[in-house]
Amino acid sequence: MRDRVALFDLDDTLIPRRELFEKWAAEFSTEHDVPLEWLLNADIEHASRRVEFFELAKTTFGVRPPVEELHAQYRQRMPQLVEPDPQVGAMLASLREAGWRLGVVTNGMVDNQTNKLRQAELNDLVDTVVISDAVGVWKPDARIFRHAITRLDSAPGPHVVMVGDSLEHDVAGAHVTGLTTVWVSHGRPLPRSGPRPQHTVGTVTEAAGLLHSVLN
Repeated sequence: MRDRVALFDLDDTLIPRRELFEKWAAEFSTEHDVPLEWLLNADIEHASRRVEFFELAKTTFGVRPPVEELHAQYRQRMPQLVEPDPQVGAMLASLREAGWRLGVVTNGMVDNQTNKLRQAELNDLVDTVVISDAVGVWKPDARIFRHAITRLDSAPGPHVVMVGDSLEHDVAGAHVTGLTTVWVSHGRPLPRSGPRPQHTVGTVTEAAGLLHSVLN
């Protein structure tokens, strides 16, 4: 077995998915005359139901292209908006240099998430990538975490850390799996009820310091 394993969520953890969506939404709003505020609000409500999102845009605002075409364009364009973040790259590199084995565990479609990772230049900085669409299970299902841990020649336990921005998907799922949990808060207060992370960082780049000092 290998000790010191860190798993990372992708969207809004290693890459700023919300910021990317805002850029995409601004383009879509201009092209199809859909209010930007509506797009941003609908994204929150339909985060994992993108087909419904575009169906609603069509019925509400008369967007002309078929839903399938809109969805395909979205999945192509979102990864193109990703830019490498040197601080994130340096954080992952420092962990690997210290002996950590690193993985990405993300919900989403294979092509979309793979292209995001490639565009962010993160592929060579992690040891494995597990995408829900490829393995047939989605966070917070414990099986997707176990799948990643097995790929890293380890086993569930407190020496395995899950770092992510979602209390429901990342923290709750990792807790059930028996992992140490690190919540990326982005400045949000911890809700009074719901999953409780063992550690909290403001941004993902703070995770390396936490792992080096507290969890080594």
